[in-house]
Amino acid sequence: MKRLILALLTAGSIATTANAQEPKSILWYGDINLHTVRDSVNTTTGNSGRVQKTTNWNITTGVGYQFNRNWTLGMMLSWGQDATKTVNAQHTTDNMYKVGPFARYSRYIGRSETFFWFTQLDFTYQGGYTTHEGDPAYNKHNGIYVGFYPALGVNMGRAVCLNFNIGGINYATDKYTTAVYSINTFNLNFGRQVNIGISKNFNTGHKMHSHHEPGDEVHHRKMDKDDDDDSAPKPKKKERSRDDDE
Repeated sequence: MKRLILALLTAGSIATTANAQEPKSILWYGDINLHTVRDSVNTTTGNSGRVQKTTNWNITTGVGYQFNRNWTLGMMLSWGQDATKTVNAQHTTDNMYKVGPFARYSRYIGRSETFFWFTQLDFTYQGGYTTHEGDPAYNKHNGIYVGFYPALGVNMGRAVCLNFNIGGINYATDKYTTAVYSINTFNLNFGRQVNIGISKNFNTGHKMHSHHEPGDEVHHRKMDKDDDDDSAPKPKKKERSRDDDE
């Protein structure tokens, strides 16, 4: 069997401020993963040369509040599908989702404001189901997912950052509705994958200064000048005499 991976795409985090680690800012991030496989089938059942195609994709997004220079708390949502088209043109799709809180700790490396590292902990409720050719959903399942991963960030300016990570550690429980016991899995996948993302923070903080309307300073100066003019004695008008008329 010959396997050809056509595409592997991972894009991540969209988190905006003048500084990537700005307190009192809103973080928004998102991950996009796409993986497509085409298998050439060579059997004796008359399907020789036909192709089976599998497409896996996943979208993750999260919104959090960064309440100081290091800590961010928020909520994340993930949705994905594993879709398979068999050699007989049968379509089967596994649907998966996650939702729950996350915590992120970030810190600049040394005195640099260009390079920083961060770690993120996800604690989510997860579930899924399978569909096939319009039939009712089956293989329904749900459970808990806990994931932890470190990453390196590069500040590109205007709070836009590139993020890199090479895997992490996670634990999950999953129980099918027709099963008696749940399935527990533990994964340690450091070095098995490389994820590249983008992050940005939206600033909500403001500096506490006295309030000034635009043009106040000029307006006050003009009023002061007018007041000075009003208080100064005005020159008397020269009266015309009859001698001048003659």
